[in-house]
Amino acid sequence: MAGLVADISGMLITGSTYEGGLNDFFVNTSKDYSLLAAMLSGFFVSGIVSFVVSLCTHNIRTNEDVTNEWAKTISIDNPINPYRLVYEEELATAKIDNIITVTTMETLFKKAKLYAYVGSAGSTFLCLIVLPAIALSYGVLDFNTFSTWFTVFQYYCFVCTVIVIVVPPIEECVAIIKKIQKNKAENRKHEVELNT
Repeated sequence: MAGLVADISGMLITGSTYEGGLNDFFVNTSKDYSLLAAMLSGFFVSGIVSFVVSLCTHNIRTNEDVTNEWAKTISIDNPINPYRLVYEEELATAKIDNIITVTTMETLFKKAKLYAYVGSAGSTFLCLIVLPAIALSYGVLDFNTFSTWFTVFQYYCFVCTVIVIVVPPIEECVAIIKKIQKNKAENRKHEVELNT
C-alpha cells in the first residue's frame, strides 16, 4: 500500500510541475519524468517499507528460532511430490535423521548457494556498473556509439533470457533421463535376482 501511495504521489507531484499542472492531467502524468518518478518512488518506498516491517515484526532471535521456522516450512510438504523424493539424490549423500533441518539443507546446497551469490553479484555488477560505465566513458554518445552500446546490452539480455528459459527444461530432461536409466538398472537387477 505504501508503494502504491508513493507511486501515485510521485506521478502526481511530478506531473503538477509541468505547464498546465494537473489541469492537463492525461498529458502531464504520462510524460517520461512523471512515469519515472512514479516508478522509482513506488519501487523504493515499497522495498524500504517491506524491509523495515520485516525487521521490526519477526521473532527470529536465536538459531533455535531459525530451526523452528524451518520446521514450519518443511512441514508444508506436498504429498504428491514430497521433499524426500525431490531431494532424494542429495539426501542420500548426507547422514540425516527423520527431520530435514535448515543446517542439513545449507550443508547439502552450499555450492548452489555460492553459485547463486556469485551469479547475482556478477550480473548486478555488470548491469549497474560495467554497462553504464561503458556508456559514460564516451561522454556524449552519437547515434552509432549509442546503437553499439545498446546492441551489446540487448545481446546480454538475450543471453540471460535464453539461460533462464532453456536451462531449466534441459535440467529437467537430464533428471528424467537419469531417473529412467536408474529405474531400468533397478528392474534389471530385480530380474537377475528373481532368476537366480
